[in-house]
Amino acid sequence: MPDYSVIESLCAELDITIAELLDGEEAAESSIRTYDDSQILDLIKRTQALENQRTSLYGLILIIMGFALLILHYLIGGSNVKDIFAGILMGVSIAEMLVGVYLAAMGFGKQK
Repeated sequence: MPDYSVIESLCAELDITIAELLDGEEAAESSIRTYDDSQILDLIKRTQALENQRTSLYGLILIIMGFALLILHYLIGGSNVKDIFAGILMGVSIAEMLVGVYLAAMGFGKQK
């Protein structure tokens, strides 16, 4: 799906309506539409905003889970085996936080 800001110009170039673009076929003479182009554009804009918010939310959840694993890393330890598990937890928590920061930045960067 193209960005909602270019859909109108794309439809003007193709000489079709937005509904025809989304349907993938030309409208028949007898078809009746109960919505107009501005409603469709508003719906697409809201859908893209929700997708960006979802990406940001996934990133924030990963960051919080990474901090939880980092705290758990400090609670585990004492013997050689526990230190190995604590090191694994620390590595996983750092990787999880990095992925979370990346996703949050991507989601917040796309929001307008």
